[in-house]
Amino acid sequence: MLQLLQKLSISAVGKREKLLRVIKNPVTQHLPLKSRKIGFSHSSDKLVEMEKYVAGVGGDTDLVFVVGAMSHGKIDCDYIDDFISVSEYPLSAAWCIARICEAVSKKWRVL
Repeated sequence: MLQLLQKLSISAVGKREKLLRVIKNPVTQHLPLKSRKIGFSHSSDKLVEMEKYVAGVGGDTDLVFVVGAMSHGKIDCDYIDDFISVSEYPLSAAWCIARICEAVSKKWRVL
């Protein structure tokens, strides 16, 4: 992470291939067109089961998940279409991402 903050990119060892880079705003330029942008917030009134939520989205819609780096508070972005909560308790970002991955893998039948 330090390399990302200092050089604004992370390259593969021994190669010039960039694995990760910081992008300029607006971030919406880099997101798929006609995608549904979903923000995670513990304070959201919309408590959902991730598997049912992801399964209910049509196959022609791309999903973009916006996860904050803290277990409390709310993401302040104007491009988010829907805020959801996946637990009655505050969760870390890693746990939220694990729930997303599990729900998507079940929808796509990844074993």
